Amino acid sequence: MNAREPGSILDGKYEIVQRLGSGGMGEVYLVRHVHLQELRVVKILRQDLAADPSAQKRFMREARLATQVKHPNVAILYDFATLPDGSFYMVWEHIQGQDVGDRLRRVGPFPVTAAVQLGIQALHGLEAVHATGVIHRDLSPDNLMITEDKAGNLRIKIIDLGLARTLEADASFEITQVGMFMGKLQYCSPEQAGVPSGVVLDHRSDLYSFGLVLYEMIAGLPPFDSENQHGFIFKRLSEDPLPLRGRNPHVDVPVELDRVVRRALERDREQRYPDARGFIAALERVAKGLHAAETREIPLSVVAEAAAAPAPPRQRSSGELSRAERLDLLAQIERASKRVQENTVDLSRAEAAVTAGRLAEAQRLIAEIAAANPRALGLDRLKERLVQARQREEQLQRQREEQAQHREEQTRRAAETEQVLGNYLQRKQLPLARLALETLLEIQPDHPRRADFESWLQGLGEESERGKRAEAALTAGRAALANGDLKAARRELETVARNDPTGQRAEAFSHELEEAERGAQQSAEIERRRRRFEELLAGQRLVEAREELDALARLDVSRVTLDFYREQWTEARAGIQVEEQTAVFESRYRQALAGHDWFAAREVAQELGKAQPASPRVAAMYSEVERLETVDRRQQSLEQGVHQVETFIAQGDAAKAELALKILLQMDPENRHRKRLEKQVGALQRK
Repeated sequence: MNAREPGSILDGKYEIVQRLGSGGMGEVYLVRHVHLQELRVVKILRQDLAADPSAQKRFMREARLATQVKHPNVAILYDFATLPDGSFYMVWEHIQGQDVGDRLRRVGPFPVTAAVQLGIQALHGLEAVHATGVIHRDLSPDNLMITEDKAGNLRIKIIDLGLARTLEADASFEITQVGMFMGKLQYCSPEQAGVPSGVVLDHRSDLYSFGLVLYEMIAGLPPFDSENQHGFIFKRLSEDPLPLRGRNPHVDVPVELDRVVRRALERDREQRYPDARGFIAALERVAKGLHAAETREIPLSVVAEAAAAPAPPRQRSSGELSRAERLDLLAQIERASKRVQENTVDLSRAEAAVTAGRLAEAQRLIAEIAAANPRALGLDRLKERLVQARQREEQLQRQREEQAQHREEQTRRAAETEQVLGNYLQRKQLPLARLALETLLEIQPDHPRRADFESWLQGLGEESERGKRAEAALTAGRAALANGDLKAARRELETVARNDPTGQRAEAFSHELEEAERGAQQSAEIERRRRRFEELLAGQRLVEAREELDALARLDVSRVTLDFYREQWTEARAGIQVEEQTAVFESRYRQALAGHDWFAAREVAQELGKAQPASPRVAAMYSEVERLETVDRRQQSLEQGVHQVETFIAQGDAAKAELALKILLQMDPENRHRKRLEKQVGALQRK
């Protein structure tokens, strides 16, 4: 079974029910969660875009933005993951209902009260989108879904954040970028059309787009008359919208509602509502007025008075007339018959004048007939024909004037569009220039400069392609510079130079490359001398190290680095001086130690402490003198003890000799004279 056929399981948890359609970025399916048994909508990134990093980025951005918006009037994103084939997909809330566009096509305009209430709901959702720092950029009737809640009340939800952008990220763009609008140019704001250049979109662009949608919801017609979407773009740049009130004769639009919607459609965005909250407040005032309106009924007193009014007098029949009255009536009929016969010729002449369009003559004849016989048979019909003829004449005159005005308007629009086209060509905005030329040729297909404009567009297209190649090579070259690959950067510079129409990119990048090459050479020289300086410093060759330090100072080395190297050199020189001074003290100190002159050794340590207060050697000297003096005194004591024992042995005093030996062995059990002295004392005791 095909992975996308109804009944197949997507990613192990979504059963495909049916394919709903496809858009610029992905395919859309109605699915059922196999565990929750809940209907949802899955949007899968198209196979041909799955490997496109830019498309992946846009698809993932839509998912990330959707997770930031939590509002009952914005569709909910439930899940986002990757299929085994690498395609991204997202799972949206399934909204049971129809979009506003489908509702307008099937039923026509919304009731005014319903349109206002739904508009307030949609603006609440839009306010939540804007609160996250995002603009929708693609509001249209097809992206607003109508559904019912459990109480049967209509609810509206915003869907499709595929073209949304954060305000910090690059918010300016052109309407002709790939995948954008998808035939919804009719709902873009004036600033989205690219005029004037350099305008950065903000949330007021969404307010304009929603104003267009709300206008159609109320009137069932757009606020501009045009045969194509291009005309809609240029009209909103140069014309005010048609009044909402009276746009559809079958829709009664309150004056305040007309004012509110038309403010949202101001060409100057500074004149629109500052934010969705301001738009909501204005619509809520309109809704309050609609709710307060009451139907006026005819008072019962008026009805009673009408019933009590006397009836008009009843006309008598001919049977109730007297003989004289009947004779008079017959005479009146006879006279009327003669007048009809007399006026027949005049009526025929007047009718012929009307038919021939000689309305002044017809008017004169009709006036003569009316003066002679105001009730002449056929006079009213002839008057009616004269009125109709005059109306037709006036209509023809208006048509001629409208045609002249239309020609004048076409000439004016052609001149304005030609100026816009010239501006686009001058700014080298190829997509917008093509759009402007298409519009110009729709207005004036036989424009005398058509061939020139088409030739310029072709040249601009070729220049644009070369510019793209040059820009791509420039980007690659700068990336190579950043990685330190100067050879690759030099190759990319050649490509830039071949394709850069103006030469500005090549010149700028050439300067960058030359600067990088000089920097690389200097960096190598600095590194070589730095290593040499450190080697000489380590070998205490201070004179040569000073020469290398001076050479580094002549190179482009930062002041901080030079100061650091100078400190190293100064410390090395100070270290050598300290070592030399310390060597003198060490020599005197060692001489004092060798002569067991402990006092002199302490004096040397004291002098070193004054000369080098921070030297740790001073404390070591004192400690060493103390230790050696203690050892020397002990050795002297041991030698005196041995001498004492030997003296008592020589005197033959065994008891004192034994006592002196015990004291000696307590002091030094391992005394080297122990065995000899013990032997001598033992021999003395045996005598």
